[in-house]
Amino acid sequence: MHIAFARPKYLNREEIPADVLEKEKATLEAISRNEGKPEAALAKIVEGRISGFFKDVCLIEQPYAKDDKQSVTQILGGAKIIRFAQVEIG
Repeated sequence: MHIAFARPKYLNREEIPADVLEKEKATLEAISRNEGKPEAALAKIVEGRISGFFKDVCLIEQPYAKDDKQSVTQILGGAKIIRFAQVEIG
């Protein structure tokens, strides 16, 4: 149910292709620069924003659909997800 609701693209951070991650970092850096953020703090700001990206696209880092105060990892406890699939009909 959570996968159908949240539509994660990857299981965890390690599954994100390097080119996708670099593109996202470049986009976030450009956004931060356009907002006038100080150059010295840019790396730290991008690091924080990339954490939000991980929460959006990585299943195990997403807030659980039924209780957004807990992540999927916390709900699982010691259980592990090896893989997942989403089938869309129509």
